[in-house]
Amino acid sequence: MMADERQPYREDAENRRLRALLAEDADTPEETEALLETVRFIRQWDAPTPAPETTARLIESLLPELPQPARRHPGQGWLLLVLRAEARIIRREIWLASALVMALGVVVTLGVGGVNPATPLALLAPVVAAVGMALLYDSDMEQVLELTDSTPASVRLLLLARLTLVFCFDLALGLAGSVVLTLLRADVLLWPLVMSWLAPMAFLSALAFMLSVVTGDAVAGAVFSLTIWGMHVFVRSMPASGGLTWILSLPGLADPATRPFLFAAALLLVMAALWLAGDPERRIGETL
Repeated sequence: MMADERQPYREDAENRRLRALLAEDADTPEETEALLETVRFIRQWDAPTPAPETTARLIESLLPELPQPARRHPGQGWLLLVLRAEARIIRREIWLASALVMALGVVVTLGVGGVNPATPLALLAPVVAAVGMALLYDSDMEQVLELTDSTPASVRLLLLARLTLVFCFDLALGLAGSVVLTLLRADVLLWPLVMSWLAPMAFLSALAFMLSVVTGDAVAGAVFSLTIWGMHVFVRSMPASGGLTWILSLPGLADPATRPFLFAAALLLVMAALWLAGDPERRIGETL
């Protein structure tokens, strides 16, 4: 007798719970009541267990209707897709500013006379690369890292792709400007001109990127690298007055004998920056 009395109470409680759940999605009370009977029937329905043969036939009939995976171009590898995707993310201002500054260096070099290895192009190429590299990683990257955590590609790979794109773009601009100068000026030799800016550009751009990763501030990385390069250019233009002047001029940045060390240092700085950037326990802007 008590069980019979509890059954209506349980049914009313279940109906109230289902009605409350349906009311959250239904537009009107009438729609809620219309769906209530259907939901109660589905919950009480003893669905038959499908046979394996029936399930196999159903899957076989549905497979042709499923969307097929997109086919990639035979010559289009996964790394190329990553590079193309990252090229869309890099700020357009970096491409435009780099091209304008490099063009300015070529124009100014054509306007000056005499043979001077420290041509305006050789002075501006490291500046362009350092600023572009520093802007690849700043406090805004924190939001990007949250998205890349959900992708198969690692943060290190994506940053390496951006580094490759920007540095190769600046390298191509520098080479193009150097070729133009050698074609228009007989007193300018291509290889010495390229080597005068290539090693400093690699080192300063890697240093700027490393500092921007450590500090989380693109301005700090760019300013420090540009300060070093500016001091080097300024002190070298002054008359030699002793050992202190020679040290402040940072002669290693322009000495042909130290170029292999500059390239090696640039490689080590990039590797260290990528390692720090991909550390999941580290946050941008925190002090190491």
